[in-house]
Amino acid sequence: MCGRYFFAENIDTSKYLKILEQKHDQQILDLWQKGEICPGQIALVELDQDCELMKWNYQLFDRVLINTRLESIRDKNYYRQDYRDHRCVVVASGFYEWKDRQRHYLSTDSPIIYLAAIYQKTAELSQFSIITKEATSTRHIHHRVPVVLDYDQAVAYLKNEMSLDQLQQSQPRFEIRKEYENLSLF
Repeated sequence: MCGRYFFAENIDTSKYLKILEQKHDQQILDLWQKGEICPGQIALVELDQDCELMKWNYQLFDRVLINTRLESIRDKNYYRQDYRDHRCVVVASGFYEWKDRQRHYLSTDSPIIYLAAIYQKTAELSQFSIITKEATSTRHIHHRVPVVLDYDQAVAYLKNEMSLDQLQQSQPRFEIRKEYENLSLF
């Protein structure tokens, strides 16, 4: 599962900003979150040959989802159109997972990673959901992990050139750092 991710302040956003300034007024641009990103916030995503600001939510019937299981995309009809027509990647530096109240920050040796996602168009800002899969190397922390792509894989994913099986197999080598333990005073 991916419940939070990190967008480092030192990521060069100038190329994104030039595009986004042509699409949005300053009020929307001011909603763009950097640093630790939580569900419901406005974040940067890349599309094929484009970028956009989207809300980290995905409406499915009467539920709001933040993650979509890769297996559900394969098995359930209601994700298929967005998987086929509305792919995006979330630009990030790393993501967080928790185990036994201990927060772990997972990243790769690259300053930027791309989290595979799908989105749905809405009247205002579109909304996205991060695709997750069964964890392998990080299973000792959490049983699910976002589908993490490098730049070349992200480009292929956005062009519909990566199958579900290829997404399942993609697994970079993660660097894991423990951050802090949630403590209770009572």
